[in-house]
Amino acid sequence: MSDSEVDGTSSAGSIMEDASEPDTTSFKCLFCETEYSAVATMFAHCAGDHKFPIRETVKDIGSRLQEIGVIKLINFLRKQAQDGVDPASLTVTADALADDRYMAPTLPDDPLLWELGEVMPESEEKARDYEEYEAALMKNIPDEIEKIDSNNDRDDRYFESYKGNAIHREMIEDRVRTESYRDFILNHSELFNGKIVLDVGCGTGILSLFCAQAGAKKVFAVDNSDIAQRARENVKNNGYEHTIQVIQGRVEDFQTQRTIGNAKVDIIVSEWMGYGLLFEGMLDSVLRARDLYLKPDGLMVPSHCTLKIAPISDREWISESTGETFWKDVYGFDFSAMIPGSNLNLREIGVFDVPPKAICGEAATFYEIDIARVKVEELDFTASFEVTLAKYVKALDAFAIWFDTFFLPHNQPRDLKNADAAYWKDEGGEGVAFSTGPSVTPTHWHQAVLLLADEDRKTHLKAGSTLKGTVTYKKRRRDARGVDVTIRWEGEGVDGPVSGIVSRTME
Repeated sequence: MSDSEVDGTSSAGSIMEDASEPDTTSFKCLFCETEYSAVATMFAHCAGDHKFPIRETVKDIGSRLQEIGVIKLINFLRKQAQDGVDPASLTVTADALADDRYMAPTLPDDPLLWELGEVMPESEEKARDYEEYEAALMKNIPDEIEKIDSNNDRDDRYFESYKGNAIHREMIEDRVRTESYRDFILNHSELFNGKIVLDVGCGTGILSLFCAQAGAKKVFAVDNSDIAQRARENVKNNGYEHTIQVIQGRVEDFQTQRTIGNAKVDIIVSEWMGYGLLFEGMLDSVLRARDLYLKPDGLMVPSHCTLKIAPISDREWISESTGETFWKDVYGFDFSAMIPGSNLNLREIGVFDVPPKAICGEAATFYEIDIARVKVEELDFTASFEVTLAKYVKALDAFAIWFDTFFLPHNQPRDLKNADAAYWKDEGGEGVAFSTGPSVTPTHWHQAVLLLADEDRKTHLKAGSTLKGTVTYKKRRRDARGVDVTIRWEGEGVDGPVSGIVSRTME
């Protein structure tokens, strides 16, 4: 539940310097220890003192291998210098730069790799600064890959919320979550061995470490929050710094694309799921990463999710959750004015561990997501459902929504409408699956609860009858990380047909 893909700034914002502060960046010569304050001066030194035609070589490589070729060139030249090769004798070919190891900086935190825009060969639109260069790059993303608008305060708050320890500890301590990823990766190590993996929203780096442990050749661990700095330390402390490369930035960013390069990855792993599955909109970024980086036959981990709905009938639990039980009598005073501010209310979607006894009908799957094939626009949808009420039910109080997650070891379509992750292993299902429903081990996702209006809660339903309806998920206007959920339902009442509608938001 983290892209958690820098804190509240875009990659461009993290690179552009505050005009009020002096520029203290220095650029180390490609072949010696001399440092310069400008790239152009350093390049002139390389050409004059070391007899290496750096500008001509950049132009040649850049015209043939584009931006990633120039990145590899810089790292290649620094490696040759470390090996004692005479710069004047160097001849650089495209074949020499084919090795993917040159995607990793030879000089740690090499500032030159961030300042290459001014020396890149001219394209159709030459960028005058980093921001324009990144914009030009985004223009080259194919039209079928939806582009993200990252310039909003909501995104700033989102990434800011993932830089602290507490939220990551909560997720790691969710054993259902963490051990499902671990078990799939390590028990299917043959899928990961020797492969290139992209971890979208790596957080602390735990999933990247599982992938490296399973034998991955290279793992790109991307996170847009400051937690990436801790992830980098975690990777080094566990001896995987040569396998896992942590990239702080958005997965769609110029720097991320430049680092990963034109070569496609074999596997994308991500823990993107939010409350009600789609809250926080992180799946959007995962799908963009898929379209940008994944090989045609690549594997998405997890591979599928299903959304489920069930009716709730439990007046006592509802009263406790809305705060009515407490606020109606506070030392003899009526504080019912406080009830609308409770976690379960008539405006927002509540997040609770619903007691199994409160569920008053069989859960129904109303939407399936094949993560290797779904499109971003299909995450706004209306889907139908049908449930049978229990024989003791007289009225509805709310609806609960949760999701099941499946890790299948292949990139094949699969009909999971009738699948139940709670029994997946017992029934011999392939791969790994887990449920976030009310009848299994609780997870940090809990269940999403939509409280019905008072008038709908007074409607008397026929026990054992069928309830039919639709669920609509729609991203919030000007806030793609929020979601509005609307449930329309109809059924058989004691005195004839009945229907209702409940619309709540999560922001």
